[in-house]
Amino acid sequence: MGNGADTLTVASLNVCCGVRNTLHPLRERAAEICARIERMNADVVNLQEVWTPGLLAFLRARLPSHPFLARRPGLLGQPAGGLVAFSRMPLRSAVYRSFRSTRAHRGGLLFRAGAAAGAALQGVLTYELAGRRTVVGNTHLTANHDGDWSPGNRHEALQRAQVAAVHEALRRARRSDTRLSFLVGDFNAPSSSGLYRAIVDGGTWRDPFAAADLPTFQTALLPDGARAHRVDYVLVQGSPEHHPVTGTDLFLAEPVPMRSGPAAYVSDHLGQLVRVGVPEAAAD
Repeated sequence: MGNGADTLTVASLNVCCGVRNTLHPLRERAAEICARIERMNADVVNLQEVWTPGLLAFLRARLPSHPFLARRPGLLGQPAGGLVAFSRMPLRSAVYRSFRSTRAHRGGLLFRAGAAAGAALQGVLTYELAGRRTVVGNTHLTANHDGDWSPGNRHEALQRAQVAAVHEALRRARRSDTRLSFLVGDFNAPSSSGLYRAIVDGGTWRDPFAAADLPTFQTALLPDGARAHRVDYVLVQGSPEHHPVTGTDLFLAEPVPMRSGPAAYVSDHLGQLVRVGVPEAAAD
């Protein structure tokens, strides 16, 4: 594996392919994202917002050390839900489950209809690391653009239903011999919100970034006075004795030199990376 035979390194990043940003052109940013991924020696890299087949092909061509791919094709050939994983090791059993059945229970009719339409485009991708007794879930929840995460906000029921769907997908993906699981992605819900306990499933999942609790959204890209939150997670499930977390890191936190001009951010999110110990028997 990338950091030794007894360590598995899993990373996650929202590449920010959406239209609501003021960043540099996507392919210029994607080239810098790939260059960083190639240098940081991660075993598995999970990406969100890979919304087009062209972007998928662009990323794949620039990640030669991660030749194995997990994704399910959408109607136009794009990764379903914008979710994809690149790996140094073989992957199998990729399954995508849409959030199309999740609904907002509050707000006006127009809001609820828009939320349902958006939810149909998002979901959770699960897959296995072949021969590693390890399952990974990569997800991207519907965004709460109101910035209101108080109890009873109009997004809460929708996001809570999506979190429940994510956990159900992971339960289905695990086999009787699964020993280690990762749940990663952009949950669009801060660690300070009431949804956090549902995200970690009441403590079933370990949160290696909980102690530091650093924001994963770029403060500099928010409106004046807005506060950045930790809305992205890399969670771990498995015996702490056999699968200890040996390290964590944030990446692409600072502006990167760009070909078309001065240094700039390549995404509105920061990337996260977790290293977990793997017993030799589990790495056979």
